[in-house]
Amino acid sequence: MSEDKKQKRETDKAKRRFGRLWSVLAFVAALTIVGGLTWKAGLWDYRSADAQLAAIEAAYAIPESEDAGVAYRKLTENHLPLPRDPPVVDRQALRLTVEKPWLSQDYPRLSAWLDERQDLISKLLDISKMEKCRLPIPLDRQQVSYFANPVRQMRGWAYMLVRSANMDAAEVRIDAAIEKYACVLQMGSHLRQQPVLDYYNNGVANESLVLDAMKEFVTRTQLTEKQLAAIEAALLPAEDKWKKHLRIMLKVQRLLERRGRPRLTDWRRYWAYRKATSKSDDSALSTTRGFHLRTLANRRNVHILIALRRFKNETGHWPQSLNLIEPSLSTEMLTDPRDNTPFVYELTGEDFRLHGKGEN
Repeated sequence: MSEDKKQKRETDKAKRRFGRLWSVLAFVAALTIVGGLTWKAGLWDYRSADAQLAAIEAAYAIPESEDAGVAYRKLTENHLPLPRDPPVVDRQALRLTVEKPWLSQDYPRLSAWLDERQDLISKLLDISKMEKCRLPIPLDRQQVSYFANPVRQMRGWAYMLVRSANMDAAEVRIDAAIEKYACVLQMGSHLRQQPVLDYYNNGVANESLVLDAMKEFVTRTQLTEKQLAAIEAALLPAEDKWKKHLRIMLKVQRLLERRGRPRLTDWRRYWAYRKATSKSDDSALSTTRGFHLRTLANRRNVHILIALRRFKNETGHWPQSLNLIEPSLSTEMLTDPRDNTPFVYELTGEDFRLHGKGEN
């Protein structure tokens, strides 16, 4: 009996040792995982905010000869900022000339305004041939002059180019129109390459502006296969890369906030800073995410419209359903990213409607 008790005690001790060993291993594994995630998030990076921002800029650096940002900054030195809506026609005309093709004879003053800016348009078209762009992280927004900030001026340039492209489309200068649409898309791509949330938002806004015009253009204009291929090549990929962009943009945003933090001894300014920065970013990020998804949906719409146009070029009519063009498009392309449901295609006589299920 005593031998049995002794063996039982030895077995219990072995179990306890084994349990302690597994506890230690589990703790070390958990610590390793948490530490890795914390390091990846930058929470254990004890360098100053300025040092970390400088490191990010260094990692993004490219040769000046390949940098569209250098060319954009030169443009701001040689050209005055453009208004989004030039004061040469009424507000209704300004809206229509951005949304749809228009004739110079209908709006001669706007046509003349664009003619006066052909040099600027030509330079923007040249810059759009550059793939990469780097713009400085704005360390102090209050000190960044509007006149020297290409990001703030690009909005005016985008509206100018879209209006000019829409005039070209109406007057059957199709290749010229496509080149200008592609230029605005590339401007949007250039801004999206920056690790700054505000720059990303501006890039999305520029892309959204031109996609709305391009949907009308592809639907209403007789386009050749070469022209359709040129439009396809200009469009950004249809994949949702939001998470990839978000991580670095949030890191830069936190560093900029940390850089502007007052000293604890200056308690009045510190308290005001804490009140301003303690609010959740969820609302702002949700708005940005929604805008991003709407633009991504429009981008996929243009890809679908190109496939529909190809079908009509081959058959002389629009397809009865999207099933007839599905083989040429991925499932992702046919899916509305806002609710992950298929886009709805409704044929009505000689026309059609393409929309998401959530739209009215």
